[in-house]
This record gives sequence, structure tokens and C-alpha cells, in this order.
Amino acid sequence: MLPDTKNPLIFNVLIIVTLVTIAFSLRLYYINHTVIDAPIRADAKDYYSYAVNIKNHHVYSRAWPSKAIPKPDTLRAPGYPFFISKLVSWPPTKSMLWKISFWQALLDTLTVLMTFLLARHFLNTKLAVLAALFVAISPHLISATSYLLTETLFGCLMTASVLTIVSAVKRNSQPIFLLAGILLALASLTRPTIQYFIVPLAVGLFIAQNQLLLKKGVWLSLILGFFLTYTPWTVRNIETLGVTSDPTLTINTLHHGIYPDFMYKSIPQTKGAPYHHDPRSKEISTSVRSVLDEIISRFKNEPLRHLKWYLIDKPITFFSWGIVAGFGDVFIYPVIKSPYFNNPTYKNIHQVMHWLHWPLVILSLFACCVVWLPNRILKLSVHGLISIRILSLLTLYFLAVHIVGAPFPRYSFPLRPVTFILASWSIGFLIKSTSRIGANHEEKP
Repeated sequence: MLPDTKNPLIFNVLIIVTLVTIAFSLRLYYINHTVIDAPIRADAKDYYSYAVNIKNHHVYSRAWPSKAIPKPDTLRAPGYPFFISKLVSWPPTKSMLWKISFWQALLDTLTVLMTFLLARHFLNTKLAVLAALFVAISPHLISATSYLLTETLFGCLMTASVLTIVSAVKRNSQPIFLLAGILLALASLTRPTIQYFIVPLAVGLFIAQNQLLLKKGVWLSLILGFFLTYTPWTVRNIETLGVTSDPTLTINTLHHGIYPDFMYKSIPQTKGAPYHHDPRSKEISTSVRSVLDEIISRFKNEPLRHLKWYLIDKPITFFSWGIVAGFGDVFIYPVIKSPYFNNPTYKNIHQVMHWLHWPLVILSLFACCVVWLPNRILKLSVHGLISIRILSLLTLYFLAVHIVGAPFPRYSFPLRPVTFILASWSIGFLIKSTSRIGANHEEKP
């Protein structure tokens, strides 16, 4: 006998089980049939070293593991190294890499579930399923689970924090706001890109608190949870190294984003890593001030070219399909073997998602703008309106950060759940708007 799909609870459970099964099956098969060429390299090498040194010496350092106690540093955020520290081994083994990928596959599957739950705050079941399905079959998200990189953990934590925020707003709950702040801080400690999102988010909640009928000051628990979780890392840096943070990543982010089309002097061979070919790189990256001076100088010398790069080409690059600084397509590091090369199911999914990529991105950006129209046009509940505006605010925040810095496409991977939810909302909005226009046209004599 088939389940009673007229019962919303049973129907939703059936949907969730199906989505989770699809998502986990695709990820598990992928990590079992993918071979990465030298997986512990570049950023992954740093994260691995941090994790091993945490496990073996209780020291946070990116120095390559050895018997000697390493010197502590603060170059990279600690979230991901601490996450994998219980799974790493020295020397590295294939079993270790598989375990990390397996846990990342689980986390990414959890992200699929949270995408559905988040979307249901303001989308009907069909559109919520659509958004979650896109996340479940996304080649970028599936590919990311096989790397020792932050994309999967960060995406999971960021989605969890947004889901908790909108849930806290709906329930008017101080403890849930506190949890949301903790999750947002954990996401910030995994990838610092999002650490300043707390500011526009808090301002938005302050403005909307009367509209949402929030208890006075209840949303302040969000800020409390954030700072209680984030502050120990800052205190550790001050006590250990005498600084709040290492400016190197900020300098690199600004520096790597100054080259139009990610090329040095428009030379195709330099695409993806123009800073490696620029003889002035060392001089430019001396400090934040030196990079900012270089940006100002470039705008003075070629204003139109750099204006186009920063305002048009950077957003396009950020959301583009293929990896710019990496192996290409959906792969960050070189891949020797992958289901996307020879498995018909994966190849077909890849083709469909590749074809849908830009329509979905455009639809999500359309939603980012439209959701700020008066609610008499949108016809959403107050909670639904604020929830989708939070997603819009997060997307605009990410765009602003990467317009200023380096818009590497891999940085948009964790934003995919939000992008797909916003795109699904646009689909529903356009269908309803078209139906209303058609109905009004028929009513006219």
C-alpha cells in the first residue's frame, strides 16, 4: 500500500527520505570512484598540517608535521582543521582521505535536508523540493566533498545558521537566536568571508522587529551567541601572537582580485594566477595599504576597464560554472578518475545542471532585487518576507565581498543552496504573476 500523500506530515517525510537518499547515494558513489592527483596540496596542505599539529602537539600551526613542536600561527581560520583533526593521520593514508570525504558527504547531505526545511518557510512543497533537488544533484557540491577544503563544512554551517535564524524569527525564541549566533560564528571560524554578515543582519532585524512582533531585544541573543563563540579565537591570537588576526589572507584576497579577467596584462597563459606572473606582486602585497594604493592607481590609469571588471565581470566570474584557478569545470584540484568522466548518470546530471546554471543564477539575482518590493506585490506572510529578504541580503553581501576581493568561482559553491532557493522562489513568483495577468486579461470585457 502506498503512503497517504494527502497527509502533509507523511508526504513531507517521504520527500525528505527520497531527497536524502538521492543526495547521499550520489556523494558516496562519487567519493568511492574518484581519484584526485596529489590531494594534499596548496590550501589543503595547510589545513592538513594544522589538523595533524592539533592532534599530535596541541599547537595550531601550518608547519608541515614533524616530531618537533611547531611554531603557532593564525593564517587560516580554525574551523576546518579542528573538524578534521580527529580524522587525520600522519603520514596521510588513502583510508584517512576517504574518512574525511565520507563525513563531508554526510554533511553535504544534511545541507540538502536543511535546504528543504529553509525553503519551506516561504515556498510551497513542490518549489522547496525543486530547490533541495538542485542541491542534491549539484556537481559542484558533490565534487567538493572529495577535497580537504572548507567548501562543504562552510556551506553546511552557513545553511544551518540561516535556517536557525529564520526559525528563531518565526518562533520569537531567544534560545534559538542564541544558537543561530553560535552557528554563524562557527561558519565565520571556518571561512572568515561571512564574519561581517552579523552587522547587516542585526541592522535588518532591528528595523523589522516591530513588523515581526519580536519580543523587545530578543534578537540581541544572536549577537551574544556570535561573540561568545568567536571571541576565544581572537583572544588566543592576541595571547599567542600579539595580533587579532593575520592580515595575509586579506592582502591576498584584495591583491588577487585586481587583475581584469584574472590575467596579467591580458596574457592568456597567466589566467587563473596572474599574481604569479606579475613582477611587482611582492611590492603590491606588502600591506593592505599597498594593495589599496595599487587599486586606486589602476582606476586612475584605466578607469573604464577596472570599473567594468569590478562591477560587471567580477560578479559574472564569481557565479561562473568553471573553476578559474584550478583544474577546471567542477574540479578544484586535478582529478585522475571521476564518475563525471564515464558514468552516464553523472554525465547526464552534469549536462542538465550545466545547461540550467545561468538561468538559475539569473533567477536568483532577480529574486534578490524583487523581494525588496512592497509586500502588496509579493503577497508573502510577514515571516516569509523577512526570511527571503535575509537570503537576498546574504547573496548581496557575498557579491559585495567578492567584488572588492577575488571572485574565484569556488567561493560561490557554499552559496548554492541559497541560490537555488531564490531561483525556485522566482519560478513560483513568475508563474503566479503570469497567471494573475492572464486572469485579469480574461475578466476585461
